[in-house]
Amino acid sequence: MPFTGFRRPIHRISTRSPRPGAVAVALLLLCTASAHAQGTATNLFRVFLTDGRVLSAYGEWARLNDRVVFSMPTMRGDPASELHLVTIPASEVDWARTERYAFALRGQSYAATRGEADFARLSDEVARALNEMATLQDPGQRLARAEQARHALADWPGAHFGYRAAEVREILDLLDEIIAGLRAATGQGGIAVALVAPPTALPDETLLPEPTEAEIVEQLRTAAELADTPAERSSLLQTLLGLLERAADLLPEAWADLMRRDASAALQEEQRLDRAYAELRERTLASAVRSLSKSDVRSLERLHAAVRETDTSLGARRPAEIASLLSALDAQLAAARSFQLARDQWELRAPVYRQYRRAVSGPLRAISRDRSALEDVRDQAGPPASRLSSLISRWQRDGAPFDRVVPPAGLMPVHALFRSAWEMADQAFALRLSAAMSNDASRAQQASSAAAGALLLLARARADLDAALEPPTPPASP
Repeated sequence: MPFTGFRRPIHRISTRSPRPGAVAVALLLLCTASAHAQGTATNLFRVFLTDGRVLSAYGEWARLNDRVVFSMPTMRGDPASELHLVTIPASEVDWARTERYAFALRGQSYAATRGEADFARLSDEVARALNEMATLQDPGQRLARAEQARHALADWPGAHFGYRAAEVREILDLLDEIIAGLRAATGQGGIAVALVAPPTALPDETLLPEPTEAEIVEQLRTAAELADTPAERSSLLQTLLGLLERAADLLPEAWADLMRRDASAALQEEQRLDRAYAELRERTLASAVRSLSKSDVRSLERLHAAVRETDTSLGARRPAEIASLLSALDAQLAAARSFQLARDQWELRAPVYRQYRRAVSGPLRAISRDRSALEDVRDQAGPPASRLSSLISRWQRDGAPFDRVVPPAGLMPVHALFRSAWEMADQAFALRLSAAMSNDASRAQQASSAAAGALLLLARARADLDAALEPPTPPASP
């Protein structure tokens, strides 16, 4: 060992300590401590349930909000070869025992792999510190070196799954005597509270052996009972039935027959529920589409109630599917109600809108009548100059209602478009007449631009007025 041959320095420290030979004994413990043989045939974690049942997990489980996810082995010998992903509610888990078991298993795995090598390195470091302490003359320096060695020892079990905690505690007791003597020699009090915290030990948890075929069957049945989704339940039950067939020679016949009947009945029930809920969804959505096309709010409300009633009669076994179906119905019901409100609003506005259309019927007829003339101005193709003066006079006279009519609030933007378009068309005719009188191509271009803008605005205003007079259309199915 690296600390042999230091008998004389160790003796010097021990003669100055309250207990002769304490350092030598501490070094001897570090040299001769035997390795812990904690081998195991399996590295399976366990998820303990609140009702006492237990599930095996290959690798560590993961807790995601209110769910626990882990991989369950479905065969013996090589658990990693066949695994089934399982998700169960976190509320079903005995977390205190499950976490205690996981810590113990990690500690056992550490002890069987790296533990002894890591502890040997720690032993060398502490022994080196104790030997160095023997060469120091100053009591304060010896105290600092002893406290440093004790700190390394005290912290080690907590960071290494409690490995060799009992032996560390024994060595710490000896170091505490040395430190107490050194503190007294330097005029200090007793051992500081920070130095006497006991090292962490592994929890008293017995590790379980690899589950038998029968235990795997029972665990699959338990997982199927707690599984989150119908698909997962069915898959677990099918896996269970397959295991019963493969391991038939290894299982008690009567017990295997009982488990087979139970799993088959449960699987058939899941399949029956799958069909029932699928039919409910298909039937409900088809009815909802018909009701939505007619914006029949009452019918959609009855469908909503019928879904809840049918779900109750089926045992409320598909909460996620029912939530999705009710959400779709809620969206359709909201759309139907929104449409009904829009239709009520339109029915209130329609008489006033029709009255407005009658009031501007003269200008609208003028637009239809003189549209071709405005297009000629746009295309710089006319109209004949001899017609322009009378066209301008008639256009101004026919557009007078736009100045007198007070539109309803909902049609004010439409009315503003008509007025802007009318004024722009009047400007286009005037510019065309001026261009013809002066043979001015640039004015003809200005007239063309004004006519193009007037035609666009007139088309937009007519379309908006027609749309306002049309009743709202029923919403399409989402």
